[in-house]
Amino acid sequence: MPDHATRSCRSGLWLVRIATLVVLAATGGCSVSFTYNNLDRLARWQVRDFVDFDDRQAEYFDAEFARLLHWHRTTQLPRYAHRLDSLADAVGRERADLELDSLIPEVEAWAQAIEQQAMPMTVTLMASLSDAQLAGLPARLAKSNEKLTEDEADRSLEAARAHFAEGMRDGLRGFLGRLNARQRDYLNAQSLRYEPETILWADYRRRWQADLLLALAGRGDADAFAARYRHLVETRESYYGERLSAVNAANIRLRRELLLGVVERATDDQRARFVRKLRELADELRELVAEAGPEPPMAACLVACTGRLKTSGG
Repeated sequence: MPDHATRSCRSGLWLVRIATLVVLAATGGCSVSFTYNNLDRLARWQVRDFVDFDDRQAEYFDAEFARLLHWHRTTQLPRYAHRLDSLADAVGRERADLELDSLIPEVEAWAQAIEQQAMPMTVTLMASLSDAQLAGLPARLAKSNEKLTEDEADRSLEAARAHFAEGMRDGLRGFLGRLNARQRDYLNAQSLRYEPETILWADYRRRWQADLLLALAGRGDADAFAARYRHLVETRESYYGERLSAVNAANIRLRRELLLGVVERATDDQRARFVRKLRELADELRELVAEAGPEPPMAACLVACTGRLKTSGG
């Protein structure tokens, strides 16, 4: 179960991977259906942290995000539900380790699929930014990077590890209920392996965002900008640096081992609850699929359906 830091920093931009909130909602206080059916509103809130859309941009965003959600609801949610059922089966057979080994890269592939599906909308919106909107972007990106680090920046190593353990404990509690003493002791001991990562993620983002801002300066040539942006997305991990790459890999292994270790120490009641929660989540996703309309919403145009993009007000 990813913690907040990983969820926040793995998404490189303000539009991509928003829809992955659905697979995280079960660890929070809201139902998956409630979260999913309000993703358009949540997405608009996310975007406002970086840019204030004009009316045309907002209309385009709403229409294209609706199309993105229809695609996600009809093509991706069935995959999520199937995998949750597979994980429930594996937990019931006490073979969750094998399932997780294949599930972890598959979840990353899901996120990449969302990113690619959202790419045309993302590129169009960024190419439409006015000079004033672009001028305000660096400060907003800086604020976002600073916010990312606030959980760890002023904490000691011991406190950062305790905070990580708390986040893992909260996430697991949603599926297992209150952890028993053996689980808590195991979680606290293993969390001493956690390496603080949010400052490293923020540093990586600053490097990547600097080149994004350079690309945006040439957004008037929409085709050239689209190619440059796609290249930035495809080469994002090259901006990590050796330290972040090593820390990220180690923390991913730690999260996997923690999940398995806590499940191995589960009582029969906890294991039954875990399986039940996974199946309930899968059923909820299938209900969301059934609620989808037969056809996607109409495609939108920001400036014109044909012809060269122009920057909004630029």
